Amino acid sequence: MAKQGLSVIGESYSYYTVISHLNSLTSSLSQTQQAHAHILKTGLSNYTHFSTKLISLYANSLNFSEAHLLINTIPNPDVFSFSTLISACSKFNHFNSLLGALHQMLSHGLLPDSYIFPSALKACAGLLDVRIGRELHGLACVTGFAFDSFVHSSLVHMYIKCGQMIDARKLFDRMCDRNVVTWSAMVAGYARKGCVDKAKELFEEMTSFGVEPNLVSWNGLIAGFNQNGYLSESDSKMGIQIHGYVVKQGSCNALVSGLSRNGLVDDALHTFMQFKDQEIELNVVSWTSIIASCTQNGKDIEALELFREMQLAGVKPNSVTIPCLLPACSNIAALMHGKAAHCYSLRRGFSHNVYVGSSLVDMYAKCGKIVDSRNCFDRLPTKNLVCWNAIMHGYAMHGLAREAIDIFELMQRSEQKPDFISLNCVLSACCQGGLTEKGRHYFNNMYQEHGIEARMEHYACMVTLLSRAGRLEEAYAMIKEMRSEPDACVWGALLSSCRVHGNVSLGEVAANQLFELEPNNAGNYVLLSNIYAEKGMWKEVNRVRGVMENLGLRKNPGCSWIEVKNKVHTLLAGDRSHPNMAQIIEKLERLGMEMKKSGYCPDTNFVLQDVEEQDKENILCGHSEKLAVCLGLLSTPPGTCLRVIKNLRICGDCHTAIKFIARFEGREIYVRDTNRFHHFKDGLCSCGDYW
Repeated sequence: MAKQGLSVIGESYSYYTVISHLNSLTSSLSQTQQAHAHILKTGLSNYTHFSTKLISLYANSLNFSEAHLLINTIPNPDVFSFSTLISACSKFNHFNSLLGALHQMLSHGLLPDSYIFPSALKACAGLLDVRIGRELHGLACVTGFAFDSFVHSSLVHMYIKCGQMIDARKLFDRMCDRNVVTWSAMVAGYARKGCVDKAKELFEEMTSFGVEPNLVSWNGLIAGFNQNGYLSESDSKMGIQIHGYVVKQGSCNALVSGLSRNGLVDDALHTFMQFKDQEIELNVVSWTSIIASCTQNGKDIEALELFREMQLAGVKPNSVTIPCLLPACSNIAALMHGKAAHCYSLRRGFSHNVYVGSSLVDMYAKCGKIVDSRNCFDRLPTKNLVCWNAIMHGYAMHGLAREAIDIFELMQRSEQKPDFISLNCVLSACCQGGLTEKGRHYFNNMYQEHGIEARMEHYACMVTLLSRAGRLEEAYAMIKEMRSEPDACVWGALLSSCRVHGNVSLGEVAANQLFELEPNNAGNYVLLSNIYAEKGMWKEVNRVRGVMENLGLRKNPGCSWIEVKNKVHTLLAGDRSHPNMAQIIEKLERLGMEMKKSGYCPDTNFVLQDVEEQDKENILCGHSEKLAVCLGLLSTPPGTCLRVIKNLRICGDCHTAIKFIARFEGREIYVRDTNRFHHFKDGLCSCGDYW
């Protein structure tokens, strides 16, 4: 009803009819603009509360510029008008817009209240602007709001975030009601500043006041000590003290989670195993926490093993555990493990949980089962934004651009508002499908149609989209016209495209920018080196490799994973340690002879080393995706579908070889590289040789 009403508001509509339409919570940006136009036409804009409601709708559509303009048209704005805009700015972390609105408010002679002060102080904390924070503190004292408990607490948090611990402590000591959040913030603030003794002293004082530390407390403490090197070694004094206290208090979950959140996943795993060996009770939260830690930090096989151990220990996974586990299955294409988790969730009756469901959609798509992914999506009774984005991303990965666009349109018809990730999925799909003009249309209309401003990832998609169409100069021109400084994501997209097209001059421009932004990222040096190598510029290749050596950087080796009989095998390029390597090499050689009989010739241009031709052919045979495919051929019955994951972009020679193998062996072979899925069947690939 609201959707229909917004498009037909006319002059004959009464005051009460208009306000009912403005109270709709589902109004899109275009509908809000229609309502605004009709209000102007009927002269109702003179009513302040109409304008205030419009400001709220514009702000919640992230159209802050329109909201700012609208507030200037109100003859006599009140505090509530500004509070509406400031609250929305705070909600979406648009701190500069918030302070701009606050300045407008003060210029009208209006003073902040107990609702506006906390939002404004949050903005100062987010921008680390202690100067404005102090001005607000003074204003709060003058107006008497400094004694309000929420404002007082916000002032403490602002000073902590800005690193002004002396000011924060003065205010903290004057607080009458100090809850666990404020105590934890103070402890974390001292820890981050390296004031170890003060952090410990305050932590002990906290417990003496009867305030029990929670997960936030431990995370803050551990993060601060980790930042200052006090948890860098497992036997450090501080680490032992924290470990002892945690065991004493029974806060195992907090410690494991805290270590994980701060990048100390090995310490978290070691600590968890110590608790397990000491027969300390570990509940579903403990197991879920360590599984999530492993999944988020690249320890996918360990996550799968822990899930198995969890069930052996008699602890039943819940609807939180499954979404934590499934990304591990996705990362290494462990389809059978993913299916087992799906079956478990069906038995337990929570497969239709929106979080479990969205994880299943994502897992099946990333394991090459896009039809199963769509089936899971269609069966979900309730779909949130994550579900829609997951299926769109799945279609994009499989190069099914039209299907991704169909989902995007269905999503909007279902009144689900897209976010920046949704647009990124659509642009990525256009990249994979070569839909250059379609992608440009979505990019150019992001703000007008959806109120979404282009972010770095969107620009990176556009750079890739244009570059894949051979329009590298146009992509570079777009980068130069960006209003914000391009980040490594954008320059990386250009450098990768220059590698594909062999563009040395633009590749050097992109690489030099990346060397400044990410001086320790070996991948950028390798890409530039490969561009030179492809052109036979060996002197430049040696120069770049010399720089890498001086910086202590090493190239990440090509690595592929394949699941065989419920076991995930890892194969590295050039590595001979796999127990079946002799049979794998023998199989590769036999296939190589068959391929040559059919006219295949190894493309040694993809060997970017200055060696003899025969050596180049041997190097090509050692590429990890070929090794994984051959292991799959040896270990599975004829006709079995093979699924391989690779950590790098598949090279052209491997792509050609696997097309032949799929036809010769009568197999379907899925290979997922960093860009997309390649579905090989009957000598063809789903990418159409466009990747």
